[in-house]
Amino acid sequence: MPGILIQDGFVATMDDRKTIYRRGFVRVTGDRITAVGSGAPPPPLPGETVIDAAGKAVLPGFVNVHTHIQQYFRGFYEYNDDFANVSLGLEKYRHPDDMEDLGLATCAEFIYAGCTTFQNMYTYQDGFARAVAEAGNRAVLGSDIEEVDIEELKRGVFRYLPDKGREAFDRGVSLHRQWHGKADGRITVVMAPKAADLATAETYRKCKKYADDNELRITTHLSQHWREVSQVRKLHNMTPPRLLESLGVLNERLSGAHCSFITREDLELMVRSGVAIMHCRAVNNPFVEWIDRGITVGLGTDDFNHDMFTLFRQNLLGQRIRARLVGGADDAESIRFYPARPTCYEFLEMATRGGAKLLGMDDRIGSLEKGKKGDIILIDLENPLLMPTNEPLTSIVLYGGPSDVDTVIVDGRILKCAKRLAAMDYRRVLEKAQKKVEQIIGRFEGEHPDQVAIWRAKAPQPTE
Repeated sequence: MPGILIQDGFVATMDDRKTIYRRGFVRVTGDRITAVGSGAPPPPLPGETVIDAAGKAVLPGFVNVHTHIQQYFRGFYEYNDDFANVSLGLEKYRHPDDMEDLGLATCAEFIYAGCTTFQNMYTYQDGFARAVAEAGNRAVLGSDIEEVDIEELKRGVFRYLPDKGREAFDRGVSLHRQWHGKADGRITVVMAPKAADLATAETYRKCKKYADDNELRITTHLSQHWREVSQVRKLHNMTPPRLLESLGVLNERLSGAHCSFITREDLELMVRSGVAIMHCRAVNNPFVEWIDRGITVGLGTDDFNHDMFTLFRQNLLGQRIRARLVGGADDAESIRFYPARPTCYEFLEMATRGGAKLLGMDDRIGSLEKGKKGDIILIDLENPLLMPTNEPLTSIVLYGGPSDVDTVIVDGRILKCAKRLAAMDYRRVLEKAQKKVEQIIGRFEGEHPDQVAIWRAKAPQPTE
């Protein structure tokens, strides 16, 4: 059975003992880690690939817990910051047959940035599942179940469409039946009602029953913004977490994204229920308190850009500002540079073992331990942005980036090597995705020339 021996690296296992080896090795046999240790490595086995990790940090791959496939917004949405008319509007113009090409580009982005596992909620996931199977990532996929009239929602009106809800639920069931456990077990399927304002209480009940019957988890947006909170109060006279509790959904098998508008009472309820929180770019969220209260918290890049390193720094800056606002002037000196919490190590914990626990996969991924999957990244420390340093992990969080990810291994298969994608023709992948994006924007332009005019006025286009 072919294997990989990684030797002479700075090994951060991210295990529950916080074990770090200044000079260590990791052996992968087949798809599993079979040895982790310090000092001189064991002799290579016949046929084993040996990776010299001198000058590199060796970590478990990042686990990105909340994502969407929305690259076709990039370079357009940034100039038309109009969620209802642009973000929701563009959704209408992507087709099911776009998803495999866009999905391969997304998989390439995850691999390049060191995300070995990700959870994705989006429509038309069948094409994306095919992309994952080809690319080699580990993925948790949920077909989002939404049942409001989007055109009405643009005007702030909630009109629920039962047929749309049934079709979306059926897509989720079909995704499970076709793809759960496929691609050598790398694909896992979850039920994914989009949010408590976008899916009805009855749909949440159906999702829970199907998930219970098939031992699946559920993921959803939860108290994401005030629109959701207001609509749920109007319909049910409850907050979104309280509604999900009343439906039996708020439990240890649920992960909720964002949670930016939860109340103190909601937080107490969530602590008791065991629900996990997917924290993304709401940088003022008190996620350190969530962790200290025993809530499992994972990090997600959400949409447009899947760079975990940028996410680290956005949230570190957000918590620095939040500490000043909450602590007041008397505490300013103690948080002059960075707040005491979260530490850089805590960010890496959320991005690895925390994310794995959130997905219910911490027995398989999230740390470098014997018996776990061979999902590993190597980060090149030998560049002027990261060295010299007194503590490599701190430098990685504060100053690292996707281009520093030298090697990515998933299931014992090398997907990135020497900072180049090794398991796909990424130029072909990106060219096909670019053509799809241009087609989607072209379809959008045919019916929304005003929005395209705003874009072109702010970002002049090539004439030839």
